[in-house]
Order: sequence, then structure tokens, then C-alpha cells
Amino acid sequence: MSFSNPEAFFLLLILVPFIIVVIYNYGKKKKILNGFISENAYKRLGYRSGKEVDFFKASLIILSLIFFITALAGPEWGEKYEHVDIRGIELVFLMDTSNSMNAEDLKPNRLEIAKNLIISIVDNLKTDFVSLINFAGVAYVQCPLTVDYEAFKLMTEASLISPDEEQGTDFSVALNLALNAFKKSKGTTKVVVLITDGEDQEHEWDEMISEFKKQEIVIFTVGVGVISGAPIPLKDKDGKVIGWKKDKKGNIVKTKLDEKPLIRIASQTGGQYFRLTSVSSIDVFVRSLKQFERSVIQKKVKLKKIKRFIYPLSIGIIFLILELLLAEKKIKWVKR
Repeated sequence: MSFSNPEAFFLLLILVPFIIVVIYNYGKKKKILNGFISENAYKRLGYRSGKEVDFFKASLIILSLIFFITALAGPEWGEKYEHVDIRGIELVFLMDTSNSMNAEDLKPNRLEIAKNLIISIVDNLKTDFVSLINFAGVAYVQCPLTVDYEAFKLMTEASLISPDEEQGTDFSVALNLALNAFKKSKGTTKVVVLITDGEDQEHEWDEMISEFKKQEIVIFTVGVGVISGAPIPLKDKDGKVIGWKKDKKGNIVKTKLDEKPLIRIASQTGGQYFRLTSVSSIDVFVRSLKQFERSVIQKKVKLKKIKRFIYPLSIGIIFLILELLLAEKKIKWVKR
């Protein structure tokens, strides 16, 4: 046997003062009665169920309270199979992992802020499917659609800047992979969250927006970085900064947040654009996600413990009815 609400047993403590009051009243009643009549004379008076009925009435009340509290604790035993509909949305995160995400205009850098944003959003979800696609010049699925949030967060934390041969920023490869992720989708509500500094170098995403609109897939975009820009650090294998990225003329390259394409993508698909300055600014974003209607995206059969609160509740009611029916009898003379 187990209990779904075991903390309810703390209510048993209220019975302690109740029992003390019962004992006190019983003693006081006996003392008053002894002041009027001797014990020998009392025995000659017919019968009055004083001691006996007082004791049983108090006992029945205490027992009924004990069973009521047990019912409130939610006793469970035995198991049964139950069909469960999981309602939610399907949410695909597209995270930019190009070199520009190493910029430190947001501390510790843009990539870490993006990862923290994704994890913070997932911490506010319950039954939504989530997936992560990392992209630069090439896109790949870091984590497929899942409701295992702990595994998803581990995969998000493990995301790194793409290797040199995959550099460049191409929104279209990430968006195309997101469309593929939804091909076997069973849900009706599909959302994409594009997190990037906006420096798309290929400009091929325009042709794909019509497909997102056709499939009613909403795209939210999140701009990471500052408009004034920041240099791109070059790091060694140990993660130490060894210099700054430079152009062919030897000038330090600055990466700037480009909001224009992000605003266009969001507005054309019914989403919203957010500029990310810190993870604490996600509240509005999370509220927007919660407004989407959750449809059935998975059906599961699971074992569920059977609730048995009706048994102690019924016993408690029986004891309470008995207490109400057990009335004290009046004193009357009996022949001896």
C-alpha cells in the first residue's frame, strides 16, 4: 500500500488536544456528579450510561477522524492499465553554432547564452515534444523530437561551435532540416525557434517561407548579440583566447546582430521576434508559447495505482453515524 498524499497524516496531531479535552471534560463531569451524590447512591439509581456512553461516543468520533484523515492521505493499492493522451506542441530549436556565436558581447558568450535560453524554456514545458538542430554552413540534428527533457538538456549543453569546414551561416539548411523533422509529425501545432545573431551569408531562406506558411508552422526568432557588434575570439584546444578573427587586410572583424531577416521571418510566419539580452528576458517568450493550443500528439498506456480512499472514508462515515445514534439515556429509578 502507498499514499498519494502522505503529508495528510500530520493532521493526526490535531487529535492529541481533542483527546486531552475529552479526558478533562470526563474528569470534570465525574467530579461535579460526586458533589451531588455519593457513589453508593449512584449505583442504586437505575442506570445512566454516563461513563460507558461518554467513552464510546468520544472513541467513535476519534476513530471517524482517523479514517477521514487516512482517506485524505489517498491510500492506493493494486494497479490497472490506463490510456493517456499526451497533449502538447512540437517545438524545434535551431541554434546557430557559427564562429560568430563565440563573440563575448553577451557574457560569457553568445553560444552559452543561447544554450541557457533553450534550457530555461524547456524547464517551463511539461508535455511538449522538443528537438534541437545546430547549424552553421551545415545543419545536423543534435537531438530528435523527444519529451525526455533531461536528455535534451544534456545534448544542448554538449553543443559546440561547428568545425571550420562547416562554417558560414545558412538559415535555409536549418529550416529545411526542421521541415524534415515535422514530416512524421502527429501534432497539429508546430513551432520553430530560430536562435542566431542574424548574419545569414547565403540569403536562400526566402523561398522556404511559403512552405512553412503552407504547413502552418510558426517561426519565432531570437536575436543574440548587440547591434554595435563585437570581435570574434580565436581559441586554442583548451578554450583560451589566442587572438581575434581578421579580414584579408588584417583588420579585426566585428560581428553585429542583424535583426532585419529575423523580423521578416517571424512576421511572415505568424511568429514574433525577440532580442535576447539576458536569459531573464524569456518570460514574455514563454507566455507566447503557452498560448498555443495543445493537441494530442501521443497516446500511451501506463500502469496506474488504484485509489482506495473510498474504503476509509466509508468506515469513517459509519463510525460518525453510530456516534450520532448513540444517545445518553436519562437517569431513572430501578427497583433493587
